[in-house]
Amino acid sequence: MRTDGVMARSANRVWGLMGADGARESGLTALMYTSIANFAVDAVLAVSLAGTLFFSAAEAESRTSVAAYLLVTIAPFALLAPLIGPALDRIRTGRRFALSLTFAGRVILAAVLLQNFGSWMLYPAALGMLVLSKSYGVLKSSVTPRVAPAELDLVRANARLTIAGHIGGSLVAGGLAAAIAYLIDPQAALWLLMVVALSGIYGCALIPSSAERGSDEVTVSPFIPDEPPVDTATRRGAAAGTVVSRWRRSIRVRFPDAARTCMWATALQRCGTGFMTIYIAFVAKSSAHLAAFDQLTMLAAVGAAGGVGTFAGNALGSRIRFARPQAAVLVLGAVSLGAVACAAVWDGTVTAAVATAVLSLGSAMSKVCLDAAIQSGLAPSAQASAFGISETSLQLSWVFGGTLGILLPPELTVGMAVLGLVGTVMYVNVIAAARGVGLGALIGRARSSR
Repeated sequence: MRTDGVMARSANRVWGLMGADGARESGLTALMYTSIANFAVDAVLAVSLAGTLFFSAAEAESRTSVAAYLLVTIAPFALLAPLIGPALDRIRTGRRFALSLTFAGRVILAAVLLQNFGSWMLYPAALGMLVLSKSYGVLKSSVTPRVAPAELDLVRANARLTIAGHIGGSLVAGGLAAAIAYLIDPQAALWLLMVVALSGIYGCALIPSSAERGSDEVTVSPFIPDEPPVDTATRRGAAAGTVVSRWRRSIRVRFPDAARTCMWATALQRCGTGFMTIYIAFVAKSSAHLAAFDQLTMLAAVGAAGGVGTFAGNALGSRIRFARPQAAVLVLGAVSLGAVACAAVWDGTVTAAVATAVLSLGSAMSKVCLDAAIQSGLAPSAQASAFGISETSLQLSWVFGGTLGILLPPELTVGMAVLGLVGTVMYVNVIAAARGVGLGALIGRARSSR
């Protein structure tokens, strides 16, 4: 009876927290259910494929096998990612249906994986899972501003979605999948994935109609300067123009400099976390001098450091008010580059874990700063588009970092040195955005000053 009472009180507390600040009435709680389901699907998939997708490529002595892994899984998404965001951003109605399709597609792909767990079909199915997961992230980012309650700002709304996903999805579902994989086999965990994905479809049905794109929404761009609105007659007369020209004329709002700065700073951090996620697996499995237990220890230490950093970053970011988000992301980027430099100089599991924790912490807090900059710098009618575009850029940055992790030789000092060099170039771009210019313009100014 005491156990039942404790469980009932805990359940009531969780239920109350998920619906606090008017989240249940606005539809944010329903979106939270789908976010938990998305995190859970990703966690279960990682557990299921841990012995096949990652480590089969990492253990392979032939560079051809690694190149095939890159070509079939990550490289195609690098081409698809720039198209996903703009395509989903233009969906005026049917956002809830599109969200449900990302889960329905993963149910089908899970069935494919169950039938082809040991064949080459594993790779395209895993690619499909990755694309659908990232597509959900873009759609969720564009839906959040329309279902966030008035009592809750977008920064805390996004942080609440992320924290709920990590706890309910990555932690709980991932742990359950690990238990199934240990007691039965990794393939059996795919049945759990199908159940979670089906629950995600049901969660999408609970999202209110306010999530759909309204007639007042406009499209934004972080890449081109402000242009005055073009009237209908001018637009009709210029219909014969190039595709690029028509696309430029469709833009109504440009990202403020603060939002651009935060977006590129977060992209730097996401590149680092994507790199560490992939690269450490290669380093651990290719280290002949390490025993199996030591390899597992390295993977567990770095993975745990990344999880702790992400959770701490979201928890802190949801409680800290960033009055100057540009200054905050510049500091976070400098600290992350410092941690990467230390890991390049002092080789070891400890420094790699610290660098991963700092990158994950910086990624989460920079994303909070980005949310704050979008909320304060853009009108509500442009925020949904801004979140969709920024999320696409961040996903592509993660893929770029993961691609680097596959291409580089599995020597920790070399990999961290290259990551530090790439991060420095990206950090210069962050500084350029903070000064209101592009990277090319900043380089031109430096040349002219000489």
